[in-house]
Amino acid sequence: MKKTFTRITALTAALALIAGTAASCGKKEDSNNGKVKTAKELMAASYKAVEIDTDVDNINTIDRIDENRILISTFSERQNAPTLYISDNEFKDIKPIEIDFGVKEDDEVNFNTAVSPDGNIMAFATFVDFGDQKKPDFDDPSFDYESFDFEEFYSHVKYNYKLYTVDLDGNIKSENDITGLDEYADEDGDVHIGRMYPCGGDKVICEVYSMDNKYVILGTDGKISGELDGLDASYIESVALIDDETIAAAGYFKNYDAAVKYVDANTLKAKDDTVDLKKAGLSDNIGTIFAGSGDYKFLMSTSTALCGIKEDGSGEEIINWLDSDLGNGGVNSIVSMENGDYVIAYQDYTSGTNGSTLYRLTKRDVSEMENTKVITIGVMYDNPDIKSKVQEFNKSHDGVRFKMVDYSKYDDYDEEKERYTSSGEGQLKNDIVSGNAPDMIVCQNQALIKNLANKGLFVDLSEYLSKDSDIKTDDIMPNILEACKIGGKLLSLPTAFQIQTYAIKAKNFDKDTWTIDEMIDTYKKQPEGTSLTYLDSKETISEMLLSSMCGCIDYEKRTCSFDSPEFKKFLDFANEFPKQDELIDWEDQKAVNEMFNNDNFMKDKQLIDNVYLYDFESYIGQYKGRFGDEDVKFIGGPSVGGNGGVLMLSESLAILTNSTDKDTCWELVKEFFKTPEEDEEESGMNRYYIGGFPAIKSKFDKMADTATKKPYYIDENGKKVEYNYSYYDQSKNKSVDVDPLTEDEKKEIVDYIMNTTTIVDNFDPEIQNIIMEEADAFFEGEKSSEEIISSLQSRISLLLSEQG
Repeated sequence: MKKTFTRITALTAALALIAGTAASCGKKEDSNNGKVKTAKELMAASYKAVEIDTDVDNINTIDRIDENRILISTFSERQNAPTLYISDNEFKDIKPIEIDFGVKEDDEVNFNTAVSPDGNIMAFATFVDFGDQKKPDFDDPSFDYESFDFEEFYSHVKYNYKLYTVDLDGNIKSENDITGLDEYADEDGDVHIGRMYPCGGDKVICEVYSMDNKYVILGTDGKISGELDGLDASYIESVALIDDETIAAAGYFKNYDAAVKYVDANTLKAKDDTVDLKKAGLSDNIGTIFAGSGDYKFLMSTSTALCGIKEDGSGEEIINWLDSDLGNGGVNSIVSMENGDYVIAYQDYTSGTNGSTLYRLTKRDVSEMENTKVITIGVMYDNPDIKSKVQEFNKSHDGVRFKMVDYSKYDDYDEEKERYTSSGEGQLKNDIVSGNAPDMIVCQNQALIKNLANKGLFVDLSEYLSKDSDIKTDDIMPNILEACKIGGKLLSLPTAFQIQTYAIKAKNFDKDTWTIDEMIDTYKKQPEGTSLTYLDSKETISEMLLSSMCGCIDYEKRTCSFDSPEFKKFLDFANEFPKQDELIDWEDQKAVNEMFNNDNFMKDKQLIDNVYLYDFESYIGQYKGRFGDEDVKFIGGPSVGGNGGVLMLSESLAILTNSTDKDTCWELVKEFFKTPEEDEEESGMNRYYIGGFPAIKSKFDKMADTATKKPYYIDENGKKVEYNYSYYDQSKNKSVDVDPLTEDEKKEIVDYIMNTTTIVDNFDPEIQNIIMEEADAFFEGEKSSEEIISSLQSRISLLLSEQG
């Protein structure tokens, strides 16, 4: 049977199985066999990070020259002065390398530098020629971004490329124009150059990136002689020379989920050797490769850890970044030291600066862990927001540390069957039931909480709210409190939320909610050629179906109701439409653009349109810009109940009843709901909440009030500078200014949000797989709606009974 039901978007799959976004290292352990791990074991990959004071600003990378010297490169848009330094291993004796590249004061040039195995410095230079145009000062607060024609300006910009070979004394040994890049230009004629990897023998591997990155072989004479050969890669993340004879390329290759392939450094042809990263103990994700040291053939830095891969292909976690208080940034470079220390160039993503900071990492003495209590947090993926809070907490508290346990390493997706054969959520559920659970969990799938709620595994957070002096029940958004209660208990709290609903013009339907019959009847009354949604396919209508049947599973009673008349009616309605792959010819770009045109709804070519509410600024753009004077209402999904909108929750925090320290877990939970201490009037009140609307009512109210005023920022002189809300009008191909909300408009949208109390239906992995299997059979015509409903009802009822 051909698999066609490839996705159930945020309404199902994305909420049921959050795929991991970063690698973790080391062997998988399905359980601890009942053994409670000690702090020493849990913090085995913990290093002490000490900042190195170098007096060098805007550090970009560090590279080892030889056993006694390290090259430091700095980040700068205009490199008219020396930006390279040679340092000793202690970073005490740092000397600049004086290089005269012949760059004039007004030239704009960007350099990419690296050390070649022969000890020379390779410098790839991109010269920007603005022609007769004068480049505006984009940093000037008075610069008008709205009216400036960037496309016209950059259409006249030319780029020239040179490759320099420089010795360590700063003498330029060769300087050549780079030729042969034209075939890698994009549709605007621009060539985008990424990283470079000198591999000796007068050769450099240069990354040229677009939709699919290419790795071209560049000679020191400036000529391109080809590309890395025989890799058969769908995507390459990084390349590195790991010894005199071997280049390693990390990426996604044919027949491998994620792997590292070896390339002969002399012939630049792929070898037969391949390291399957999943078998090595990493997840399906990849990181940046660096040359190895000691027992490690190469190192790989992911967003969670520094991993070492040995000659036999096995891997282990060396340094856990969060356990070493470096969980909120990225590692640009790593240098191994003789005594087992590592020096890294680390960029803190929260700092707002381009440059990196150097840290020396020294393995912690095990004695430091003897009196430290370690509390574990199970997460479904490597979440930067969670890491940030955990890192802040760990740094500010003595004697206790939180450790994140990333369950995404258990996600195993079968591409051919389009199914998860195992999942992090499934493993977490097994750990909870078997007594090997973490102290608290962070998840986006409420089904996990609902499914285990009647086992008494989670703490009722209402008890903490009722007695806490810092945060009270009234501080939380009331619709969130109502939505998250299970059996009268508040077993989890989300940090933020979004709302998914549908927009419809009042002239087409004048009620505030509708039933399935009313939706189908309204659609069939529309003029011929009018679509229901942005893409009328079996899959899209089924997504609406699953969103609308929010009460089809009762986890508390362990029952389901897929055999309702509404479910069958909606299923039959979905079956009237073609499959998605029959509807879209992705090669016909014009047709694709017309189908997904944002104006179709406004031009009455489409009855309803998806609306996602996640902040007031985007809502203003939609409501006052896109809809304009048209009478548009939010109708929601049919038969959902309430106002028809559904809540999509961000990270939900829950504490387990068998936690070793529930009170400290609550102290961490509170960190996510604190109001910022800084004066928002000074820093600017218009802010984005990445997860959506905040669950704290005071923050939400402030956002709503701010939406009735013009947005502003504070300039470098401390002056408050107002600007306009805007909406990009596709039909006019320009940005249109819109006014803030009136008080009445604010009240209308706030009331809608406050009255949305239904959480979008999501399913645990086992139920998800059943639904996917049955959907495939239905869409392929192998089963009727009656057969599908009977099978769903029978299989899921049995599963719920077994799980209970």
